[in-house]
Amino acid sequence: MQVCDEVCRNTKNKRKVERFKEYKCANITKIYNILKNREYKVGPYIHFTLYEPKKREIVSQGMIDKIINHLVSRYILYPAILPCLIDKNVASRAGLGTKAGLDASKEFHRKCKVKYGKYYILKCDISKFFASIDKEILKEKIKRKIKDKEALRIVFDIIDGDKDTTGLGIGNMTSQILAIFYLNDLDHYIKEDLKIKYYIRYQDDFLLFHQSKQYLRECLIKIKEFLKKEKLSLNKKSMILTSNNNFIFLGRDKEGKYARYRRANKKLKHRKYLYSQGEINLMEYSTSILTYRNLRKNI
Repeated sequence: MQVCDEVCRNTKNKRKVERFKEYKCANITKIYNILKNREYKVGPYIHFTLYEPKKREIVSQGMIDKIINHLVSRYILYPAILPCLIDKNVASRAGLGTKAGLDASKEFHRKCKVKYGKYYILKCDISKFFASIDKEILKEKIKRKIKDKEALRIVFDIIDGDKDTTGLGIGNMTSQILAIFYLNDLDHYIKEDLKIKYYIRYQDDFLLFHQSKQYLRECLIKIKEFLKKEKLSLNKKSMILTSNNNFIFLGRDKEGKYARYRRANKKLKHRKYLYSQGEINLMEYSTSILTYRNLRKNI
């Protein structure tokens, strides 16, 4: 019941929610019987595109699939995966998130400034992360953490459920959890083999702090080699910065101020042009206007 209420609150399609609530008891009974009898078959996915803050392909499912997805996340994936994650892998976990990532970044800046004076930051961003996740590699990783065959079956069915998407689709709770887990081996490699004390990751964005620029160059080469085994690659935004650079991490600058608002007017003009050319519809253009207005209020 608690999971159902949580999914209903977080589902933006309110018509879908109302249809589910109209026959709530019957739907909950149906979910119970499906899981009890081990008859779950992953339902169809709906694909749509979001353009703010950047273009992303999103997937969504029906309410019953959403609820089962949450149940699998809470009672299968979280117990198996959370214990092996490092504390500075901050995405999609209770008590963490963007704020925790920004707080850790500020803390590392402060400590490195006191300890080293001048220091360097290796800022990495993985290219098309969710779409590039290799499902077979992911399954092998999961097998090392989950031994129950029935639990593995339902997790693997969810991973393979969307035949039209390479990698993992953004939008499912399981996708978020599996994504933070996919790079867990990289986290431990950076912390334990490369001996980087000040390291933080939020999904595919991560920072390494060190006093030696040369050592971070070596780390960059080794990280690229490591990611090849995971069938991933860094994008062009990955670079080594000095402590004086006011770079962007999780949408904010080094002082914690939201940085994207500087480009708001330029982007809005571009969105207006796309709307005038019929490349986006009125709903997408309106969403852009509301998004950037909200950004300015939060500065």
